[in-house]
Amino acid sequence: MNNNKFDLLIFDWEGTLANADLSSKMPHHAGLFAGVELGIKDLKRQGYLLCIATGKGRKGLNQDLIDTNLKDYFLITKTVNECFSKPHPQMILEILNFTMIDSKKALMIGDSGYDLEMADNAGVSSLAVAYGSEPLEQLKKFDALDIIEDPYDLFDWIKING
Repeated sequence: MNNNKFDLLIFDWEGTLANADLSSKMPHHAGLFAGVELGIKDLKRQGYLLCIATGKGRKGLNQDLIDTNLKDYFLITKTVNECFSKPHPQMILEILNFTMIDSKKALMIGDSGYDLEMADNAGVSSLAVAYGSEPLEQLKKFDALDIIEDPYDLFDWIKING
């Protein structure tokens, strides 16, 4: 693995990596937030295991990953089609089981209270992003390690703290 605090990074998709507003206007193309493509590729190069836990459906996520050329960067993805909806911890628990990574070495990154509650329910740390679906004030109610307000800052935070 790497010498970082976390080995496993679990991302929400829409609102965290992909701009849900842009995706809804262009239903067959996920619009990534600025800096996400390069950031994901850099994290993979650094040795992190990257996964997705999303409320988006399987068919839509698979197409988004193909459209963004990120399919090969994620070890495993879990969607609402095969797991209970967030904040139930099933998505994260199945990812932990598949990767055999201890929960203390995993970080869930998401833009909603459901993402952060799911992380808490699964016993993993979380990082909130306030550029997605929920405003900063709403995210402050949860026990995330930090709240990120810009996609570029997300990857800088992981580089420094992850």
